[in-house]
Amino acid sequence: MHKDHKKIDREIIRALTGVCEHAKIEVDGFKWLTHEVNYQRFPQSLRVLLVFSDKVHEDQVLAGLQALVPAVQQALQPITNTKLPAEHIEARQERRLH
Repeated sequence: MHKDHKKIDREIIRALTGVCEHAKIEVDGFKWLTHEVNYQRFPQSLRVLLVFSDKVHEDQVLAGLQALVPAVQQALQPITNTKLPAEHIEARQERRLH
């Protein structure tokens, strides 16, 4: 990974960690999040995955996604210099990851 890409990745991780820690407290069933990005196509390739417990209902996952999309967008905007499209933020239950 290029030096500039590492710096951006650290910034993304820092921003998303803040969202994650807040969400674990405030959003029912939220467990963790991750991101993926191709730095050759940054920021257009940036994707965020929100992971919820397999013990919550799908409607709770959807409500959590709706609640967290603006927080993720706001946290990443200073890094991406644009608003991350909502369709780049996805929610899944843990059991659907495997």
